[in-house]
This record gives sequence, structure tokens and C-alpha cells, in this order.
Amino acid sequence: MRNFYEHYNYKCFYCGKKLTTDKLNLDHIIPRSRGGKTDWKNVVTSCFFCNLKN
Repeated sequence: MRNFYEHYNYKCFYCGKKLTTDKLNLDHIIPRSRGGKTDWKNVVTSCFFCNLKN
């Protein structure tokens, strides 16, 4: 997971806010329940509030 955080510079992909790892989530663009995978093409970092919206 650290690689995902580093890739996005510890920022929320949606709002751009820089956060610590305990405040960031990994968000699947295509949900795992719909067959989305946990890989670079389908996962972005997001803050709690943006994750709720998306």
C-alpha cells in the first residue's frame, strides 16, 4: 500500500489534500464487488470525505 501512497504523493486523488497514511484510503475506481482489481489502473488514494462521495 505504501507504493500507492507514494505514487500519489500522499494526496487525495480527488481533492488534492495532502494527508498522512492514517487519514488516506485506497479507493477502487471499479468496485471489487463489480470485478475491479487492486492494481495501479484501478486504485487511487482518497480522503475519507471524498471516498464517501465517490
